[in-house]
Amino acid sequence: MAAIPRDAATLILMRNGDRASTGIEILLVRRHARSAFMPGAYVFPGGALEAADYTLQAERICHGLSFAQAQDIIAGTSPPEKALGFFVAAIRETFEEAGILLAYRETPNVIALSDDEEARFAGYRRQVSKDPFSFATVIEREGLKLAAENLFYFAHWITPEISPIRYDARFFVSAAPSNQAVLCDALETTEHVWISAQEALKEQRGDFWLPPPTLASISLLARFPNVDEVIAWTRNNDILTNVG
Repeated sequence: MAAIPRDAATLILMRNGDRASTGIEILLVRRHARSAFMPGAYVFPGGALEAADYTLQAERICHGLSFAQAQDIIAGTSPPEKALGFFVAAIRETFEEAGILLAYRETPNVIALSDDEEARFAGYRRQVSKDPFSFATVIEREGLKLAAENLFYFAHWITPEISPIRYDARFFVSAAPSNQAVLCDALETTEHVWISAQEALKEQRGDFWLPPPTLASISLLARFPNVDEVIAWTRNNDILTNVG
């Protein structure tokens, strides 16, 4: 009997390359070699959707995106509240795995952490990794709002039935904050790389292994000259379900 896919969310952080010819650069993190799912692969930050991601608190901690608006973007989720949960999960998992937190103290600027805050938020990362329900509490305690409206629905992938571990994953794209540094957690992710989409396609072999959904997403991103055009594409295209 095939395993039932678990809901998941993935976030593709993008930035414009130094030269127009470079196109888009993307953040890839390497999964721990001992991971049960895709060990050693280079992927985008992401992970399983948790019940904590779509409680009533979720709408309160999100800026610019309500339950109803999320359901318009991702239709047919059951329960409907899960639609917003995918956005929250993508931000939470990126914070856990890469140390990047897409959140505001004052819009429209994503937070930049002082040295003292970096130490405090490192503790929050460990806490949230163990208890996803603590994420909303941390966000409210710090007076933050998640930059949910800056995530754009990009792709939908379901792991094939042959796999013993399966995910039903929603992929989002977002412009990366320029004022935060990537820091892998050494538990789920061990290293990271910023790489142009074109270069990632050339490098994908041997130790630089890209799973099919990652490879397909990068192949699409390689068509765009800049971040703004990726975001415009998401607004003008229906997102189809893929298996891979």
